[in-house]
Amino acid sequence: MNNACLRQGDDYACREGYRRGAQILVQAVGEKERDQDFLVYPIIFLYRHYIELVLKEIIRRAPYLIGRGLTAAEKKHLEDHRLNLLWNDFKPLSLAITKVAGWSDLPKEDIEGIDDFIRQISEVDPRSYSLRYAHSKKGDPSLPKNLTHVNLRHFGELMDRLANYLWGIDVGMSAIEDMKHDYEAEMASYADDYYSHY
Repeated sequence: MNNACLRQGDDYACREGYRRGAQILVQAVGEKERDQDFLVYPIIFLYRHYIELVLKEIIRRAPYLIGRGLTAAEKKHLEDHRLNLLWNDFKPLSLAITKVAGWSDLPKEDIEGIDDFIRQISEVDPRSYSLRYAHSKKGDPSLPKNLTHVNLRHFGELMDRLANYLWGIDVGMSAIEDMKHDYEAEMASYADDYYSHY
């Protein structure tokens, strides 16, 4: 019962584990009303890491769907941990994705809301180190001095909304990717049949 199955190379299982871990910890704090001063660090880190991973997955999917490769800057940002850079890279890609998919553009108010939330997270934890380590490499406190409290229930609700939003985009892109694969396979089959007669 306690033996976990490690799914080699399963990106979904990996990132979903971070999200579920955060959700379980938020629930535990709410039910037991204790340990929040300790669990705040892994909760914020786990949610933040999930958002980073799903943004990277979406960006990596985009080139096949929109018919253009990633720029050098976009590739470089995939190797980093900056949510603000990943989100800024995704926004123009989203316009191309929605056009290919025949979707409406993402609502302006959604974009603005996510802009604000990503900005706040990035100010507190620019590169995912601030919640993992109490001090920077220079010995300074990792967290901003003016950040003294976080409402974990509210934070968890906001992060789950963002996670669900990005997950929905990822699922939609995956469905379009499957349809494109099927279409290309069908066209290749027709071409093979056509040329086999000559």
